[in-house]
Amino acid sequence: MTSPQAAASPARIDTALLRARRAWRTASDVRPAYVLGPLLVVQWVAVLALALTVRHNGWLYYAGGDQLWHYTGAYLLAHGHLPPSFVGYGWSILLLPVAAIAGPDLVSALPALVLFNTVVLLPVGVLCMYGIGARIAGRIFGYFAALLWILVPYFGIVFVEAGYHQKYTELTLPQVVGLTSVPDFPSMVALLVSAYLCLRALDSARWEIGALAGLAAGYSIAIKPSNALFLVAPAVLLIVERWRSLLAFAAGLAPSLLTLAIWKYRGLGELAAAPAEQVRLASGPGDLLRRIHQPKLNSWDHLHQVLLGFREHFWIARVIEWLPIAGLVALLARSRRGVLLVGSWFLVYLLAKGTYIPASIDDASFFRIMLPSFPAYVLLAASIVLLVPGARARPDRVRPDVPGRRLTVVVVAAFAVFAVLPLGVVAAVPRLHDQGRLAVRAPDTLIPVTGSVQATAANGRVHLTWRGVKPGTARAFYHVLRSNQPNGDVACAGRVSGSADNCVLYTQSVGTTRASSFNDRPGPGTWTYRIGVAANWLDDPKLGDVYVVTKPARITLP
Repeated sequence: MTSPQAAASPARIDTALLRARRAWRTASDVRPAYVLGPLLVVQWVAVLALALTVRHNGWLYYAGGDQLWHYTGAYLLAHGHLPPSFVGYGWSILLLPVAAIAGPDLVSALPALVLFNTVVLLPVGVLCMYGIGARIAGRIFGYFAALLWILVPYFGIVFVEAGYHQKYTELTLPQVVGLTSVPDFPSMVALLVSAYLCLRALDSARWEIGALAGLAAGYSIAIKPSNALFLVAPAVLLIVERWRSLLAFAAGLAPSLLTLAIWKYRGLGELAAAPAEQVRLASGPGDLLRRIHQPKLNSWDHLHQVLLGFREHFWIARVIEWLPIAGLVALLARSRRGVLLVGSWFLVYLLAKGTYIPASIDDASFFRIMLPSFPAYVLLAASIVLLVPGARARPDRVRPDVPGRRLTVVVVAAFAVFAVLPLGVVAAVPRLHDQGRLAVRAPDTLIPVTGSVQATAANGRVHLTWRGVKPGTARAFYHVLRSNQPNGDVACAGRVSGSADNCVLYTQSVGTTRASSFNDRPGPGTWTYRIGVAANWLDDPKLGDVYVVTKPARITLP
């Protein structure tokens, strides 16, 4: 016989499920602004708490990327010179107005860059995560994806092992939430915009949506050319789901690729990531610097080492590995558009960047290099809820397209800012032909030359003084740089097809100081001195990049 309690259990379950469905429908009817607004406040509060608690030096947080290349490029463009184009042009174009006002020192421009990232780009990321989630599995799923987007970076604080805590909180988190000037963060947000617009293009009859998606993807590539990997995802999605939109996407993508080609050719003299011309050493035109050929940079064994690194430094490493796999399974079962876009997005970066040998867990560079795929990881993690039996991935109802004229105005404005303007600047600005007087490589980045140092000699001692080169938004210190090369401390590569000058600074630091003067006893000979202005997030004179160097001062001791 069946007890009354057992007979009542199914009824209670049915009642609970009915109430859950009603609550789901009620939540689905809530206007997105009422949910996304509080989420944005939560995100800003979390970023502010991180900014105040993690170690920093004024506005300077740890940044481990190629931000100096991009900012120096912006400074040179603002003053009418096209730099050697070892990196993309997109971030330099956006920073151009800031560099024109803040000057040559990146540290002085950090307040504007950090506020742009956190006040403008962070909310764009949240809105796009919601939009992508809603276009995959409905409004509630979009809210969940946006919430995870905000919380997941901070989960690492709880789940990281004690020995890796400093590297995660100080080296990784500031870059993930936009507290630094590295170009990886804005390029990631551009990919988010493109992914959302690709999904919108599936449900719209307007070709302009696809063109805007291509424009956003193209500008991300303009910032970080390696983000061309992302193109696999929209190509797979649009070919399978709506191939006609692929033409509009390609039309939006083309201006950025054209501008990037012109940028590379004018800056390097060839369509390559680095110039083939060798560099003359300062000791004379007959001494050549042997060009370094990079070894193989990808390895399946390295991906295995990355996974071992997760298991060493995170006590939920298996969960970190399982989430994208489970999310892929869920999207395979529930959402074809989701697996085509998000699945291919994550997999192509995992295969190309997860096997990239310089991407290391030990120095936290893996997280920055994989940052463009982080949205796809979060979306896959959110998708595990679709594994619940009976779950359905129903995209949110399609909103009417923006009226023709308004959408046309948006498209024209976007193409003017992100396509026509960069193309005009890159094509028209004269190439940098200065023999190292305005900017030099030192040696792995490009830094501006500004200010001066005065050198006087007496009794075998060189007395150096300088002023007016200290950044105003962080505590700085100075490297005293000295060279005894007879032809000066700069050597320039030969120009290829009239390319921009590629001049390398050959010098060494003979001391650091926080004062504005220094005494040196170099011995007899002719010496070239410069002052390098340096700073870092720890305010440690043993660490940090040189942000600018002064013009040289030469002096001869008998």
